Amino acid sequence: MAKKLKGDSFFLSANDLKTGSVVYYNGDDWSEKVDKAKKINRSEIEEYENIAKKFEDECIIISPLFVELNDDGTIKKLRDIIRKNGTTF
Repeated sequence: MAKKLKGDSFFLSANDLKTGSVVYYNGDDWSEKVDKAKKINRSEIEEYENIAKKFEDECIIISPLFVELNDDGTIKKLRDIIRKNGTTF
């Protein structure tokens, strides 16, 4: 799941399998609210890959990915900002 991750902190994101909504791992479960997302350090990536796999195997989420964060905790990449905010016209 983890491609070449460059940052030091991340959110774990996925799509809810039932609704298709973008969700974020909050430490216990998944939430559509990014402000509830658990900040994950680079050293914890493997642990959270295993957590995501468990939820994916249970058919709760699909397509988990790590969202890279800026130093101030905001989402870094435009693609992930659009996923969070929805499409814009």
